[in-house]
Amino acid sequence: MIDLTPNIILSKPQLGENIGSCARAMKNFGIEKLRLIEPRDGWPNSSAYAISAGADNILDKTKLFKSLIESTKDISLLFATTARKRVIGTKSLNIFEAINKSFDHVVNGGKVGFLFGPEQSGLSNDDVVQADFTISIPLNENFSSLNLSQAVLLICWEWNKVRMSYLKEDNETIKVNKKLKKSTELSNVGDREYFYTQLDDLLSKSGFFHSPEMAPIVKRNIRSLFNRASLTHQDLRTLHGIIRSLSGTSNRT
Repeated sequence: MIDLTPNIILSKPQLGENIGSCARAMKNFGIEKLRLIEPRDGWPNSSAYAISAGADNILDKTKLFKSLIESTKDISLLFATTARKRVIGTKSLNIFEAINKSFDHVVNGGKVGFLFGPEQSGLSNDDVVQADFTISIPLNENFSSLNLSQAVLLICWEWNKVRMSYLKEDNETIKVNKKLKKSTELSNVGDREYFYTQLDDLLSKSGFFHSPEMAPIVKRNIRSLFNRASLTHQDLRTLHGIIRSLSGTSNRT
């Protein structure tokens, strides 16, 4: 049976209780793939198990990572959940558009991740720029505060609604497209970050970054520019060829 669920990714969560509450929310809707990036109080965490109300199987299978790059390198469509208004150019979708787009991506063989930031500070600009889209949730403008598990619950709830709408009435199965050409598939985060590293190195050597203080911001803007293009594997191969040619390392004669 093919797993048609997304990956829930918690970046630097602070309290074990919040991780457990997220696992509980996930299990309510049959979503069991949880990834943690540098949880403050370590992992495994007894407090998470105590409050998960029986979602032990999710916590037992939770994957631990040291960085956002490592946790998302196999993800081909990444959504960042944030309540802040950004100026870095990442495309924003409302939750309904995002879930429909992400479910369609999974049905067509892709891997989806929903990224959540720390409880107090949320995601940084450097985190958000690695995502393909940010998600906005329509809330009371005068009181739009959500805790971590509530935000996870909303994503899982909407995902389950879309999943139910996709179920066929005859046999309750979802047809998965296994015939996509590799060249037309969206690139994953790991492949994109490898390209960005190569590009950053070439631009640094050429003197493109005139100010060391501004370099991180410019690099972030470059990532945002390319991510808005929803790069495919073929796009990345073309871009790698371009930078090899510009750097004088092309294999062509």
